[in-house]
Formats: sequence, structure tokens, C-alpha cells
Amino acid sequence: MANDNSFGKKLKQIRKAKGLTQEQLAELAGVHEKHISKLELGTYKPSYDTLNKVLSALDLEIDKIGLNSKKVSGNNNSFYVKSMQILNAATNEELEFYYGLLKQAQKAKRIFGNN
Repeated sequence: MANDNSFGKKLKQIRKAKGLTQEQLAELAGVHEKHISKLELGTYKPSYDTLNKVLSALDLEIDKIGLNSKKVSGNNNSFYVKSMQILNAATNEELEFYYGLLKQAQKAKRIFGNN
């Protein structure tokens, strides 16, 4: 996230514009209230999962909020972040397809080892 905490400020503006307290947003997102406070203050860099929960509760997408998705902690790999965005937008049929691919990859990994 930006050092100037522009994301936290924007998150706070959006939360307030929607008439939500930090506690209400935390409840909607299924995260602890302290996560919201720390996000807004810029002292907390959330995992992609936590960030996605908060943005979903606000009915926003990661690309639309002005966050550099490469700076999301937990996994800074842009391929990982884009993959999660695709999975979040996938239909049930697409999710079943992706799940099948993952199961095949896991099987191959067991057969061929960790290399």
C-alpha cells in the first residue's frame, strides 16, 4: 500500500459514505473490527483474503479502489492476485473446472515429487 495511506483514507471515505461504522463493516466482512481500524490508519497490510472480504462487503473490486494489487501482503505475486480475482468472479461451472485442474496438479505432484 502507498506510504501516504491513500488507500486507508479512501476506504474510510467509502465506509462513511455508505453510513457504516468500523464495527458494522467488520461484521459485514467477517473480520475483526481492529482490522478495519488498522486498514484505515495504514498500520495494517491485509492478506488478499481479508482485503477481498472488506471490499466485497462494500460492493467494490480491488482494481476499482485504487489499490496497487502488487502490494497486497500474504502473497505479493501479481499472478496470484490476478488468479484470485478470476476465481472470485468465476461461475460455479468455472470453479468446478479450476478445481479439477488443481486436483490433477496435486496428483501429478504426488506422483513426480515436489520438484
